[in-house]
Amino acid sequence: MTDWATEVEFLLPGGRRKVRPDAVLQAPGIGVPVLMVEVDRSTMAPERVAAKFTAYRELFRTKVKSTDPALAEQDPADRTVHWWRRTYPGPHPRPGYPPVALVVTGAGPVALANRQEVVADLSAECWRGTGWTVPQDDNDGDGWREYDDAVPILATTLELLAEHGPLGPVWWRYGRPGRHCLLDALENPNNRAAYDQRQKAREKKARQEHREGMRTLACADCGKVPKEESTWHYGPDGNRVEWTRQPGGRCWTCHQDREERLEREAEERLVAARAVNAGLRPCWSCRGSIGGKEGSTLELREKATPDRLECPQCASDRETEKLGPLLLPAPTKREQMAALISTPDDPWWEDRVLHAKLYPAKGRQV
Repeated sequence: MTDWATEVEFLLPGGRRKVRPDAVLQAPGIGVPVLMVEVDRSTMAPERVAAKFTAYRELFRTKVKSTDPALAEQDPADRTVHWWRRTYPGPHPRPGYPPVALVVTGAGPVALANRQEVVADLSAECWRGTGWTVPQDDNDGDGWREYDDAVPILATTLELLAEHGPLGPVWWRYGRPGRHCLLDALENPNNRAAYDQRQKAREKKARQEHREGMRTLACADCGKVPKEESTWHYGPDGNRVEWTRQPGGRCWTCHQDREERLEREAEERLVAARAVNAGLRPCWSCRGSIGGKEGSTLELREKATPDRLECPQCASDRETEKLGPLLLPAPTKREQMAALISTPDDPWWEDRVLHAKLYPAKGRQV
């Protein structure tokens, strides 16, 4: 401790009224350049105690002419400093104004605890600081507080000081939960550094979740893990397309390769089906190829089944006109007798015989 003074009196700007701390402590060797002390014996209303902190902030806001020779060449407006910095020169490692210690006594533990709470609520404007957020950050509305225009208030009881001493865990920093030792209590709560640390943790978690999510989008063919869920590519027609990966899906390159392969295979099946269908019996209705007209949207891409009677176009027309299923004419007695001697020259003979058995002649519509 380099200095300890009691009942130090300071005038507010214009000499309107005085600020008189019960004591002023200076201990720069332990990181406390100056500390104002207010002792409350529970004899005045909490509102009057809270009003003292408003006066402190008004005093700390006061600016005066600097006596630093290094600033002599600057403009008068640039040669002003806060009054308290000129009065208590030296390094001040923390932003904001000098701290004020509130020591309460003269009542029971519960009453003293309630009194500190009430004073904290009444003086919140002085110690809370200014809240800031960064809208573009993915921070879930989190932010930090700046204390350039805030008075750090440390509250404790005389009994705790007597038991643990001023360097013990006796100080409640308004705006911060729990009690701490003096130097820890002087650190501004929820400042930008604390926010940056939380933001880094959020970004690290987001990157980890992104990596885990991307691993689920590994290409089913080549196994490569994408960097982004959606990317832009140039499609076969030269236009840019947005390709969105799905779990169990493929990358754009493998997707293109697969589409080209499937297209080639489909074309090969179509060519093979055309050759086979051309050799089968014709369509019953149009007498064209049972596989349909080449190049049409209804052309069969597979070999026609043995029970197929019409080409796709005729079958579609029958369904559109609601004509019902196709029933072939029943063999006549003459055709049946001829079939006993030689195989009929009729590609639909077996189907006609089968239809005659499945659909009796009575009430039969052909």
